[in-house]
Amino acid sequence: MRQAMISRTGTHRQWVNGFWCCCLITGLTGICGVIRAADAAAGKPATVAEAAKVIDLSTFPLLPGADLQGRRRVAKLSYNAESTVAKAFEFQKQKLAAGKWKELPNSYVSEQAANATYSRDGYTVSLSVIAPGKPGSVMVLLTNHGNVDVKKLPIPKDAKPLYSSPVSTAYVTPEAAEKTAGALRKLLTAQGWQPYGAAGDTQFYKQNAVLLTARAAVAPAQEGKTVIDYSTELMSVEIPAPAETLSLQYADVTAQLLFDTAAASDEIFSFYRKTLASAGWKATTEKPFNSDFKQMLIFRNPAKDMLRLETYTVDEKLRVIVKQQSAAEVAEIEQELQAKNERQKQEKAEKAKNQPQIQAAVKLPAGAKDVKRMKEKIEFTVAAGKGQSTVADLQKQFGKANWKEELATLEQMAGTVTFTRDDKEVMILYIDTGFMPAEITISGTGIDVVEVKGAK
Repeated sequence: MRQAMISRTGTHRQWVNGFWCCCLITGLTGICGVIRAADAAAGKPATVAEAAKVIDLSTFPLLPGADLQGRRRVAKLSYNAESTVAKAFEFQKQKLAAGKWKELPNSYVSEQAANATYSRDGYTVSLSVIAPGKPGSVMVLLTNHGNVDVKKLPIPKDAKPLYSSPVSTAYVTPEAAEKTAGALRKLLTAQGWQPYGAAGDTQFYKQNAVLLTARAAVAPAQEGKTVIDYSTELMSVEIPAPAETLSLQYADVTAQLLFDTAAASDEIFSFYRKTLASAGWKATTEKPFNSDFKQMLIFRNPAKDMLRLETYTVDEKLRVIVKQQSAAEVAEIEQELQAKNERQKQEKAEKAKNQPQIQAAVKLPAGAKDVKRMKEKIEFTVAAGKGQSTVADLQKQFGKANWKEELATLEQMAGTVTFTRDDKEVMILYIDTGFMPAEITISGTGIDVVEVKGAK
């Protein structure tokens, strides 16, 4: 049940929440109990900027030697470190306490795992530390669940409380699951929650930066009644989506939204132009542009963040990908590209510097006239009727200098000869009418053609 949600959001659920889920399946609700959440009443769902003022997990202190799992985000933090569960858990507790976060009841600590939930100013943060199997190492997970009190979310009139925790709450109703899901959609959208995809019997909704998971499913342990389960998480970016989508997936770790739709690409571009404009985003081009098989549009906001919108067809449906990058990420990428270009230039220059200069050295005949010497070419003339014999002498010179003759077409009035060596090429071309001086050209590709007296 929760695995689908983890795949859907790309994040990790709190261990305790997963335990409550097991309780729901088995019907052991008495073990779960009821835990009071944060005392502060939740107001309007927070924006990313509002939540970051309370806690920004992209700047939260890390254990020494932390190995981050992807880029750091405002709403979630995941990393590995060399430590014991107890030491890592105590480190996080102290940092949260220093930020005036209140630890809620029912924390759990063992040699293999530790979990706790904290509240401050109406926000809830869950902490998990687990030993993944490698001796002496731990994985630390911190998740901001936002400022929405899940117990105050709307429910059908006949729904009765089943259990509650700081990050989730559940109810039971005699109504069918499908009918209950429809009722929840109507109640939630009336309060400003926007549909944000689905996974099986789980519906997702978004309001500002808070992602709400609403599940309505039949529970055999509850005598076939329908159980409603609410939980929330904060999103690190606020990416909107049309109301009607297929297979929508949001991943906080990559700050990316992906979905399929039956809508045309023009409708999608129009939706994002209009929706993003209200948040200060502006497209960088008047129309979408093509990149390989995709249509793309880039948006920037006053903070210089960047949002990339891509569309392309998959199985007769339109695939839409929306990815947001902060100004700092964009600057970092630009710096990396610039550094890469500089490295490539230096490597190329160093290679050219160390590479031996290849020259085609030739001795011109004694009767050569009108000699024109250039970097990769020498032109000259000889007496009429002497063109072919002069080239024959040049052939011998190049052969002795280890140039390989590839092609030779020698006629009385004109001809060409091509030589190669070390991936370089030299061509000799002559024209000899018999009554005008014969014209001969020796040219190289990427090499210097030089006249050397005494060359054999």
